[in-house]
Amino acid sequence: MASDYNSAQAFKVARHFEFKNGVNVESITGAKTLTYKDSMIQILDTDGAYDINLPAERNGAIFFIKNENVTHSYTVKDAAAVTIATVAAGEGSLFACDGSDWKLVIKA
Repeated sequence: MASDYNSAQAFKVARHFEFKNGVNVESITGAKTLTYKDSMIQILDTDGAYDINLPAERNGAIFFIKNENVTHSYTVKDAAAVTIATVAAGEGSLFACDGSDWKLVIKA
């Protein structure tokens, strides 16, 4: 007998899953504004210290952003141009949204 779903049950994935167009590797030459149509994983190389602008807040949204440049840092801002974090050359960062604000979760 199958049981009804409730929020206490675990959601199980039987095998790995892939995000369609899930990784974007790009060299940028200016500020970049992300949208929800962009890949969740951004691997960016820059020729300067640019801003990376996240889209408007949406509960549960996440972006992984890796700075591939060995010299320049980038500044991650929310849709209102408020700085969330500065990420140094070679670092990666994970940003998550709670519906009201973007939060820096990990910077390594």
